[in-house]
Amino acid sequence: MKRNVFVENMHIINISDGSACICGKSEDLHAYTQALAVQRQVPVFYEDEGRFEDYPIFTRDIPKLPDSSDVDMDVIQEHNLIRVNRVDVLSVASASTVQIGTTEQLELEARVKAIRHFITDQPKALERYKGIIILPYPD
Repeated sequence: MKRNVFVENMHIINISDGSACICGKSEDLHAYTQALAVQRQVPVFYEDEGRFEDYPIFTRDIPKLPDSSDVDMDVIQEHNLIRVNRVDVLSVASASTVQIGTTEQLELEARVKAIRHFITDQPKALERYKGIIILPYPD
């Protein structure tokens, strides 16, 4: 049975980072995000920092559910219409989706490494500096 989706009102403020909003049928959707977030007390950035391969979180295998299942399921769709009155979404980010309707095989992956550096021995001259400092990557 072909199904129709009717959405009366949808308000989304932000969709980013490999995300999607789908009203209706989607088939075989892949989304992928990798993020390296570095926060420092003083904005110092090294020329050669930020390689994903330096952090194991970006190379580990993600466990997946087996393709087959021992569960028998019968679905009876008595109506061919999906009706949604209102959807309010503040943000959809990091390989996620807002889905209204049929979904067939979504593979969504987001890997985020957050690093916080607080410099305790900064030079006096930099205590009030608000710009960005770029240094050679330490050996």
